[in-house]
Amino acid sequence: MAGTAVYFLKDGALHPVERSAAGITSPTEAVRALLTGPSPEDRKQGLTSALPPLTGTLETVLAKVTATPNAPGRLRVTLPYDPTTLTPLALGQLTCTASATALVELTGTGHTTPATHCSDYAVRHPVSYDQPG
Repeated sequence: MAGTAVYFLKDGALHPVERSAAGITSPTEAVRALLTGPSPEDRKQGLTSALPPLTGTLETVLAKVTATPNAPGRLRVTLPYDPTTLTPLALGQLTCTASATALVELTGTGHTTPATHCSDYAVRHPVSYDQPG
């Protein structure tokens, strides 16, 4: 496996960034990597995120993040905040990072978004460069 795509933003559009497969073995881990934000190398490449900053200790917050199948071809991602307040770009980041093929439903603090597919969001070509670590 070459790696997993984590979706950040560049020039106002979703931009997948390949991550080394080490440490990212599931949709849950991919979403957790996304929530930690762009790395210094990502920022040098002009990548940003539309996701709100995490509050509290990183370990505690990320432990609450899960991505689990809830029906065939569907994935439910549990977040530490209300996903219905997020911008379309932020929703796209989460949806595409969780799965390029499944319908993804985002839930958190008692609120749930309608299920969407990564193809519902405009995505640019992948960015590839070696990540330290």
